[in-house]
Amino acid sequence: MKTQFFLLIPLAVFPTLSPLLLSQENKETPEAGFLHIVNLIGLENPTYIELGGFALNGGGAVKPGEGSGVLAIRPGTHPFTLRNAGARPETVTGDFTMEAGKTVAIICYDEGKVYRDGSEEVKLRHTVLAESDTTGPRLSLVSLLRAPSVVVEVSGDSVTLSARRAFQKKVALGDEIHILHQGRTLAEFAIDRPVHHIGFLYQKAGSGGVELSLIEQEKLEYQPPLETEAGEDAE
Repeated sequence: MKTQFFLLIPLAVFPTLSPLLLSQENKETPEAGFLHIVNLIGLENPTYIELGGFALNGGGAVKPGEGSGVLAIRPGTHPFTLRNAGARPETVTGDFTMEAGKTVAIICYDEGKVYRDGSEEVKLRHTVLAESDTTGPRLSLVSLLRAPSVVVEVSGDSVTLSARRAFQKKVALGDEIHILHQGRTLAEFAIDRPVHHIGFLYQKAGSGGVELSLIEQEKLEYQPPLETEAGEDAE
């Protein structure tokens, strides 16, 4: 049973006329890749996302916990821009590569660094999920919270999640999954399909409460960010 406590990002068609994206009505367009963007930035300032010259949500803000649905993207390498006035710098850019018939997901989040004087600097981050050859029912949990670790309960077991590292739990078809944080239910769902369930814990804007965003896709895998020589995560 799925509850109202978490966000399930469905694989749905997102119609558009942008040159970057393929029209669903044009039968002569080449095979597409499929992109899925999720905004898990917990800042109170609004977040804006652009793909090349195409602005998500009609140029309006993308609310925390919301996603794009699945976009049909032309194969190739495309620019990506993430903007939020509450971060420093407030704009970050990158790119992503699409292959025909493949699925990619971009997870947007924020990361804070506290200095000795008590001031905090917040940076915008994003991580790209690509397909792997692994198949079958799987469950992974990733904490995107600013705390270095967080304890959750997964179907009765206490689990400590390290920031931006994936915890994987063995599951089988028919299993009932219950995820709680400090006694509060974040998600309840059944493993009813042989796909990868990837749950991201993030901080809800304003309240500071913990929420969970769940992606279901057959082959997508999470890779932790690379670390620089200074020990900080690289973008």
